[in-house]
Amino acid sequence: MKIGLYIHLPYCRSKCPYCDFNSYPLKEKDDLKHYLKALYEEINIYADQLKNVVLKSIYFGGGTPTLLSGVSIFNLLDTCIRRFKTEKFMEVTIEANPGTIDRKKLKILHEAGVNRLSLGGQSLNNHLLKKIGRIHSAEDVIDITFNARASGFKNINMDIMYALPGQTLEELQVTLRKTIDLKPEHISLYGLTLSPGTQFYIDNQNNLLDLPSEDTEFNMFEWSIDYLKKQGYEHYEISNFALEGKRSVHNQIYWKNQQYLGVGAGAFSYIRGYRYSNTKNPTDYIKRLSCGDLPREAGEKLSLKKKMAETVILWLRTRDGVNISNFYQRFKIDVHQPFGTQINKLKDMRLLEGNKSFFRLSKKGIFLANQVFEAFII
Repeated sequence: MKIGLYIHLPYCRSKCPYCDFNSYPLKEKDDLKHYLKALYEEINIYADQLKNVVLKSIYFGGGTPTLLSGVSIFNLLDTCIRRFKTEKFMEVTIEANPGTIDRKKLKILHEAGVNRLSLGGQSLNNHLLKKIGRIHSAEDVIDITFNARASGFKNINMDIMYALPGQTLEELQVTLRKTIDLKPEHISLYGLTLSPGTQFYIDNQNNLLDLPSEDTEFNMFEWSIDYLKKQGYEHYEISNFALEGKRSVHNQIYWKNQQYLGVGAGAFSYIRGYRYSNTKNPTDYIKRLSCGDLPREAGEKLSLKKKMAETVILWLRTRDGVNISNFYQRFKIDVHQPFGTQINKLKDMRLLEGNKSFFRLSKKGIFLANQVFEAFII
């Protein structure tokens, strides 16, 4: 059984006002030490339980994984490789905040076996970076990209955000052109989402955010898709663009609704049809593992109908869409039997396109993807 392994580090230097991930400002260095000890305990428990799995990818996410020292990441990755079977050319990704990494740490990470770097650049406009609470500058992004290349990295992703407070289409265009000058193999392009509980959500409720209009946001997304395509990037998932052969192996596990193991506070897993999550609170996570208990908080055995619905939703995130033959091979049923009404309605609304072999989001459907997905939720 081939799976992906996700490792969550929930600490950051500071909490960005738009962030709704399970992350917390790091207060004491000892927090990292105690958390790492718990993380090793959880990894070892699963290594003993899941004897027949083979890792096809490892992904360090957060939070900010690069708050850890290079040696700590090296040792953590080495433990995973020793305790689990792995594919020969396994993809190993680490998310990195440009303000928390230098050339020395990059060199250690590359020597450890990290072969894909995901940089949280977000923008190459210093005014906007400050406005969204980032701790780095545009110059830091450029410097760290050059240092990563010098350290041996040949696969770099750049995260870019759009529809930021006060942002114009022209400012996004400048950022993307500068990003292309850095020649990343992969670009993740995300529109700002105002999630309940975040500072930006509260500010918006109080009319304190100068957000671009919906038309401007659409123009930003439409221009970006066309521009990145002209630069040789394949738009293979709603928010993701890759040069040939550089699609994210790990993220495709999620989008294909395949199996994965998540370790760390708040991490999700999907193993043998059972999906569960860990407790979000790092203190509780550490406490439970210190007692030898897995820190699971919630879980469910998915029904066949729910598995089918989630597969359709996840496949629709990709530009490959839903292959009708592949769906039948997986579930032994034609996709139109459970979902024909929704599919036909969405085609009539021009949110889906396709033929007898497949269907996928239309250009309009990409921008209104959440509306499409809601039609399939069980």
